[in-house]
Parts: sequence; C-alpha cells; structure tokens
Amino acid sequence: MTSIEPETNAATLLTEPPEATAALPFSRGVRGLIGRWWVAFAASSVFVVSGHLLIKAGLNSASVHVSSSTGPMGVLHSVLDPQVVAGLLVYFLGSICWMIAVAQKEISFLYPLSSVNYVLVVVISYVWFAETITLQRASGVCLIVLGMVLMNRRSRRTEA
Repeated sequence: MTSIEPETNAATLLTEPPEATAALPFSRGVRGLIGRWWVAFAASSVFVVSGHLLIKAGLNSASVHVSSSTGPMGVLHSVLDPQVVAGLLVYFLGSICWMIAVAQKEISFLYPLSSVNYVLVVVISYVWFAETITLQRASGVCLIVLGMVLMNRRSRRTEA
C-alpha cells in the first residue's frame, strides 16, 4: 500500500513552519538561510535597491542615446534598455525575497524596516551618480535612521 502524502506547493513552503516542511528533499535550503526572516529581508533590500539603481543607470544611458525619440517609441526604447530589464528582473527577485520574509514575520514590523532601502539608495546614488544630498535630504535620512532605531529598541520594562 502506498501512503497518501499531502500536496506541497510554494504557498505551503512560505507559510508552514520549518518543521512542517522537514520531510521535503529541498527543505534544508528553505529551513536554512533563506528560511530565516532576516536573511530574506536583507536579500530583499539588496535586490530591491540594486534593481532601482540598475533601472536608474539604464534610464540615464538610454536618455543619452534616445534624446531624439519621443512618445511611445522613446518609452519602449528606454524600457528595453538592457540595464533597465536587468533592474526589473533583480527587483522581481527582491519581491520574491520580500514574500518569504513577510510569510515569516509581521508586515507591521517589516515594512517600517524597509525604509533602510531609502537610506541605501541615497548613499549609493551619491557615490555612483554624483547626486547632490542637500541638508534637508540628509536630515530626512537621519530621521529615517532614528525612526528605525526607536522602533527596534526594546523597552527595559518589557524585558524584565
């Protein structure tokens, strides 16, 4: 007699606790690094920020080459730029990692943490694209960092 095993799909892997997927042959990878919310979240941030920066680089290079094209053809040429396409694919990978993180942790906790993406984009765009960071923008970034610190501080009263 053969035993009937429950059907396993991607949604089950994202939502079931690691011990529920231990019998699956590839579950060690899910239970391993990517199965930890903070690794999935960090990967999401890296992919999302990299995707946005690749899109920006592609649009910068496309605008130099397509300054004469306007309208739908100019937009199509920009979207089909290899760096823009690569940026969209990398951003998609970030979305997959985000889904894995959200399946494991509360979105009300993760979403404010994703503001680290703003900080990374500002710093990297300053270095790679020589963008100007005004005092007002720098102050905003500092407020974002302060907000992340305050959100993740543990109260001494709750630890006792």
